[in-house]
Amino acid sequence: MVQLSQTLARLVKGNIHVMSNPTLDSTTRILENARRIASLCQRLDPDFDMKRLCVKVVATWEGLQACHELSGLGIQTLATTLFTMEQAVLAAEAGCAYIAPFVHELKAFFDDSYNDGGPNLELCVDAQRYYKQHGYNTKVLAAGLLNIEEAKKLAGVSHMTIAIDLLYTLSKTDERTEDAKAMSLFMDAPQNEQAVERVSFIENERKYAEAFEKSYGGKGKWKTKQVGLQPFSLKAKKHTADISEQAIDIFSEYQMKALGLMRENDPGKPRRRS
Repeated sequence: MVQLSQTLARLVKGNIHVMSNPTLDSTTRILENARRIASLCQRLDPDFDMKRLCVKVVATWEGLQACHELSGLGIQTLATTLFTMEQAVLAAEAGCAYIAPFVHELKAFFDDSYNDGGPNLELCVDAQRYYKQHGYNTKVLAAGLLNIEEAKKLAGVSHMTIAIDLLYTLSKTDERTEDAKAMSLFMDAPQNEQAVERVSFIENERKYAEAFEKSYGGKGKWKTKQVGLQPFSLKAKKHTADISEQAIDIFSEYQMKALGLMRENDPGKPRRRS
């Protein structure tokens, strides 16, 4: 994946995002994996600007603690599979360069019959507002959009990950600027903006776990993996494991497909004799 990312880096501007191993569940192992990614970047291309590297890390407690240490090492991180404000707050404290709030759960992209409760658009607005109010440099990168209406509603977010078919549809959309602005949830934010109390979780796992479990009426606790946090019930842990394994399986599947494609097209690969 590092080799593929560096190939793409020559064609684009800005950062390249490399996914760390999503199956790792300890801070130490996640940290080691991210440092290995950074080392490979330098080894494969000594001239590569390491300031462009951003390692994607699953937004568990363990993952965000690893992000905190990586920030101290000067390695940028992006907290992915993020569904709650508690994760957004912890990611900012950890020094993440970006968060990727998922508007929809990953399963919604592969199962038309699955209802994830609707788009979580407000999280992007709330997180960006919180960062602005409290002086965090973390940027919101909205992810998991299903249609162009959701993209329009998020106009004003710092960054957005958008599928190529939606991007193409947006490019063909003929809409007045005034009408487009009227659809944005961010346009109302300044008028309705209220001071949000600053909270801290970075040094208190139990406080974080308790807040996370109650988040969004209890919905947050089963959307993201939080293995081993004592306040969780066995039922909550099962829901958590199910949704986490779905995300991990999808991440891993497509990461392996990309690796296979890269290897298949490697010009240095020995060719089979017919």
